[in-house]
Amino acid sequence: MTKRLDGKIALITGGASVPGLGSATAQRLAEEGAKVCVTDIDLDGAEAVAKGIRDAGGTAMALKQDVANEADWDSVLDQIAQEWGSLDILVNMASVYARTAYDELTEEDWDRGLAVDLKASFLCARAAVPHMRAQGGGRIVNFADWVAASGRPRYPGFLPYYVAKRGVIALTEALALELAGDQILVNAVAPGPIRPP
Repeated sequence: MTKRLDGKIALITGGASVPGLGSATAQRLAEEGAKVCVTDIDLDGAEAVAKGIRDAGGTAMALKQDVANEADWDSVLDQIAQEWGSLDILVNMASVYARTAYDELTEEDWDRGLAVDLKASFLCARAAVPHMRAQGGGRIVNFADWVAASGRPRYPGFLPYYVAKRGVIALTEALALELAGDQILVNAVAPGPIRPP
């Protein structure tokens, strides 16, 4: 029986949480027939997700990646191209979600939060688009947050996270416009509250 994503290649960043939204998304992509590359700064966690997919009969690999590092993007996309030949789907889930009181927030906290939660969404698109253009299209899904989508912060202590996720929504809208002519569909998903693993 043909599955919806048979023959498709998917990359999911920040997919190491077991159990969690990242692993569930990776598993679902595999269940629909995609070959799935799971990346995370936590390689052991990413490998656990990939192994679960392989044990269930799917195809998956795990790579260590700092999504805020442009060189890591080049390396990951090169490895996917060498192993599987292309990239059809990019799901950008990597995130820094840590409560820090406003008076304790440092420049380093701010920079890292925006780098992982916003800059990385730009870097991932820039790295993936040439591969998608070469095959006539693709899909990019950025994860935002329901609070950011509402336009009203509700939880103190998450300033960089909230600002970055608002930026992800704007970036997604702009990328959708920029890439429509290349048949690359760009969307944002804004989940509601999810219990951490």
